[in-house]
Amino acid sequence: MFTRKEQLIARTGKNKVGRFEFLKLLTNEFKTSKSKEAKTQVLANLVNFAYDPINYEYLRKLRVIDLFLYLLSEDDKDFVRFSIGGICNLCLDPQNKDYIIHSHGVQAVSSLLTSSDEETVLSAITTLMFLITPFSKPLITSPEIIESMIYFSNSSNIRIKNLATIFLTDYCSDTNVKHIKEHPTVVPVSAIPLPSVMNSRLFTLCARYSRSYSAKLPSKLASDQNLKPGDSITITKSITEDDILSFAKLTDDFNPIHITSPKNIVHGAFLNGLVSGVIGTKLPGAGTIVVEQIIRYPKPCYAGDTVSITVEIVTVRKIIKCKYRCIANMERIVLEGEAKLMASNAQVKKISFTQ
Repeated sequence: MFTRKEQLIARTGKNKVGRFEFLKLLTNEFKTSKSKEAKTQVLANLVNFAYDPINYEYLRKLRVIDLFLYLLSEDDKDFVRFSIGGICNLCLDPQNKDYIIHSHGVQAVSSLLTSSDEETVLSAITTLMFLITPFSKPLITSPEIIESMIYFSNSSNIRIKNLATIFLTDYCSDTNVKHIKEHPTVVPVSAIPLPSVMNSRLFTLCARYSRSYSAKLPSKLASDQNLKPGDSITITKSITEDDILSFAKLTDDFNPIHITSPKNIVHGAFLNGLVSGVIGTKLPGAGTIVVEQIIRYPKPCYAGDTVSITVEIVTVRKIIKCKYRCIANMERIVLEGEAKLMASNAQVKKISFTQ
């Protein structure tokens, strides 16, 4: 790896601006393209550029790290595989590493340990090792992650087994590993589907679409979770004209600005419903009741926008306080607010949805 700035500048050649402009074009093409295949190829190119330290300053300016982090919660398996690959490529850089850690990157990366895609899991384990610092180590070597690594260390998949063994040997104390083996967590790690062995080439430029489904660990009741201030989750949702029309039919709100305008605006209550869905099923999770809520709509959200919904825990007492935000296309805040929550004492039957 190139370590001196003079060497990096020399490698760039005379056309330094061209490199930045090309990366800018790629980033803009990803944001504006409607073609899934085009987006995949652009993302693969960005991942390739993330190998080279000369590009790090440009990638930071263009917020490509934010793009990679944002896409980790996508349903599209190729997007997730490429994005974690991009993060893995650039996270050893101290500035990039610090930014990822303080952007809740450890939580986002560790959630990929439940993926059924081999390359995604390999990149996630490697990235977690690369992200270890004195500040992040307690989070990366949490009991839940160590238990996942113990499970992976018994895998028949040699690549995953070897990486998990390195993680346990180099970054975890024998005492902690022994304790977790003797006292497993509430959610059984056997719920994690081990990826099958694949003879695939990592980060092929023109990726083809995968058909397997990434299983998720079941969420727990809010009252049973070890919630802490700072816990957060982000999911994404692309809002279509059909979504808006279905919501209008449900609520009988056929305001023309939602239905027949040149650029249909998403109902505010629809966006709040997305937030409610995250709170009630993801964080804090099943059984959560909203008792008070403050909502602001800084900018409109339009049909066709891809919205990221982030919920973050602020305080944890008898009343749980959280804040939330919806961002359209990674650039426009369309909803933000705070809420006070309670965990229901009623028995809750968890409903799972399949695609």
